[in-house]
Amino acid sequence: MKKHLGILVSIVFMLLCTATAFGQAAQVAKPRMSSTQTTKTTTTKKTTKSSSSSKSSKKRTSTTRSTSSNSASGSGSTAANASNSSTEHEVVFTCNAPDGDLYIDNTFIGNANGTYTLHSGSHEVRIVAEGYDEYVGKVNVSASKKSFPFKLKKLESAAIQSLLEDMVFVTGGTFKMGSDESGEYDEQPAHDVTVTSFYICKYEVTQELWQEVMDDNPSENIGDYNPVESVSWQDCQTFINKLNTLTGIKFRLPTEAEWEYAARGGSSTHGYKYAGSDSLDLVAWYNNFDEASHLVGYKAPNELGLYDMSGNVSEWCSDWHGHYKNGAQKNPTGPKTGEYRVTRGGFWESAATHCTVTYRNPVSPDDISQSIGLRLAATSMQPKRTKK
Repeated sequence: MKKHLGILVSIVFMLLCTATAFGQAAQVAKPRMSSTQTTKTTTTKKTTKSSSSSKSSKKRTSTTRSTSSNSASGSGSTAANASNSSTEHEVVFTCNAPDGDLYIDNTFIGNANGTYTLHSGSHEVRIVAEGYDEYVGKVNVSASKKSFPFKLKKLESAAIQSLLEDMVFVTGGTFKMGSDESGEYDEQPAHDVTVTSFYICKYEVTQELWQEVMDDNPSENIGDYNPVESVSWQDCQTFINKLNTLTGIKFRLPTEAEWEYAARGGSSTHGYKYAGSDSLDLVAWYNNFDEASHLVGYKAPNELGLYDMSGNVSEWCSDWHGHYKNGAQKNPTGPKTGEYRVTRGGFWESAATHCTVTYRNPVSPDDISQSIGLRLAATSMQPKRTKK
């Protein structure tokens, strides 16, 4: 009995050992079953590394772009233009303002008269000069375009500004020019003349204005607001040409017809013997007063608001002196040639008979006298456009 019990115990012990062995075998097999998971984990790590590498690459690309951007901004407009073209040219700038400052692409580079190295392509240009309007524009530099002249408009002085404000518009019309009743032989015959509208200055040209334009003053009786005198007819042409360049307006001497029409009062005339009155003392400086010119605009004006058209200084007209033609005329300009030009209005030493609106005085265009000045006229006050 005991023998059989021992055998049974041995059998049970063997079965238990076998079961334990199977359990251990199962535990050893579990890592093999999860090898796929291990692979996935490894792959994920690799993917993560690859992603990290990609980000690093992007950072390096970004860093490169930033460096390039900083380089362009650091080297200014020249570098910016270098991106368009690496070709450089020696570019010549010239300007009528000798002390002008030249800015290229918002950077000061020197005097507006000089040679500079610029890249091909478009550049912004700014020129600043005292006494001139500022210029702003563009130039396009190329192998065939390397020279750029600029003409700045000079700022108007107070004297020139006053002139522009003092120009009086005279409405055109028809009047009886000359005189058959009294006066000199060359005032006859009286004849109908039609003039178209024009402008004429209310004052004689002052010494201040002449000085501003010509940089000198030839007058004998000095005073800024006295009429300029001691100027020949040709001197007046030189003055007018310079004035026209400064203003862009085509000033000129009045024709005899325009002068007389304006002196008479134009379409507002009262038919006075002198410019604005039959009383010469009221409107003119003549031989009853000091032997010198006087301030312009001191006496009374005529019907158009024009001063000193009788007395003070005689005034050059554009015409050659010649005999009047009988019959109606329109905008006459006098003979084509001659020996004498004409002055009008009388002056501070003249007799009253030489201060009438019809009196004509023939004078050599080369003559210079402290009794002769000028008054400006213009067909239009619209400035002529000039290319810069």
